[in-house]
Amino acid sequence: MAKRRAATEGSVFQDPSGRWVAQIELPRRPDGRRHRVKRRVRTRAEAQRLLREMRDEFTASKVVANARRTVGEAIADYTAAREAQGLSKGTLDTNRWQLEVIGEALGSRRTSTLTVADCDGFLEAAVKGLGERRPISRAHIGRIRFTLINVLANEIRVGHLSRNVAELSILPPTTVKKKERRALTHDELSALLSVARGSRLVLIDLSARNGLRPAEARALRWADVDLELGVLTVSGQLDRQNRRTKPKTKRSARSLQLDEQTVDRLRTWRAKQERQRATARNAWVDLDIVATTARGNPVDRHSFAKSLKRLCAEVGIDPPISPYELRHTAITMQADAGHSSWEIADWAGTSEAMISEVYRHRLKRVASLQPPGPNIGVGTAR
Repeated sequence: MAKRRAATEGSVFQDPSGRWVAQIELPRRPDGRRHRVKRRVRTRAEAQRLLREMRDEFTASKVVANARRTVGEAIADYTAAREAQGLSKGTLDTNRWQLEVIGEALGSRRTSTLTVADCDGFLEAAVKGLGERRPISRAHIGRIRFTLINVLANEIRVGHLSRNVAELSILPPTTVKKKERRALTHDELSALLSVARGSRLVLIDLSARNGLRPAEARALRWADVDLELGVLTVSGQLDRQNRRTKPKTKRSARSLQLDEQTVDRLRTWRAKQERQRATARNAWVDLDIVATTARGNPVDRHSFAKSLKRLCAEVGIDPPISPYELRHTAITMQADAGHSSWEIADWAGTSEAMISEVYRHRLKRVASLQPPGPNIGVGTAR
């Protein structure tokens, strides 16, 4: 009597249409249903080869890839799994554009036939610009690669895939150069302050004249400001979801002495904020934040960046600056005034190395050292 074939040994047969089928039966699904994987090809030899590959794949990983599964379907399941985790809208939106880039290029590809070369080719094409998209920087292409790895890892988790080829891909070189930071001149800053109003004026003053990081300026609370003494305490910052967190570094927590101009602007803004609170159509969100919207919410970082770009265009600053370049302006002006790097680092809540290597945008005054005398450093023969 012939020995019965084990389920995972599989079989090769010809279907009524004349195509050859490589079939392997896997352990039953959690719901008790049978789990068969079939691959249809034109020749018997090819079907036997596929059967050997499926056996080896199951022996190595206890999974056989779903031949009909596409990357687009994998992205949809990954997105649903992320939403089920209860992640914030900001986190999901940040991840969504990366998934869109992957879907545009690989959405119709089968996950079972995806190769390392396919992943490398996709990353190289994305660096140059897919379709109408602009070239992508190395930092962003790294995030896209990481997202692709996570999508395929989720496929392995749910049993549709046996290996993650994206993990073996490499980041291609990129021609997109990192934007160089710059600082405004005194005239440009004066022009910018003259056209800014409300919370935008306060944020520009705090960053460009007092050296606060944009996230620190947006997180500043009235409890941190003593208008009578003219002292401001930096005790936190806002993250990407406008949640207040601890200072960026240990040096970031600091107190600053404000000048009369900044104090006057804060007093004027506080009076206007109280009027907004009294006339708010909806309930005022009482967070004690200095720079707020008309409802009391913190100013969003994207909204501030757009406002700053518009103000730059209004006064003819081209190209427009970013919010963080306001801090560069404050630190550069302190260096222009002749303050030492350790004094500026203490004032700005950073390190001396950062002042020397990152924030030096114009020629600075150097130490006044006298050249050596005629006999200094000259050796004498004995």
